[in-house]
Amino acid sequence: MEKLGIPTAVVCTEPFVSSGKAMAVAHGFPDYPFVVMPHPINATNYETLDSWVEDILTEIVRLLSP
Repeated sequence: MEKLGIPTAVVCTEPFVSSGKAMAVAHGFPDYPFVVMPHPINATNYETLDSWVEDILTEIVRLLSP
């Protein structure tokens, strides 16, 4: 989507940071910024997930803003 000029914000959990970086390089964006949040997601209660999202929301908005 970035190649089409559509701002995106990739969110990656901690164990997948190296994979995220490798994918960015493979697609021609070696310095592509993404937001990292704790892991796991599926086994975490909603209250904790809400807190994690609050922690990264400002960074997501920054990535989506021109």
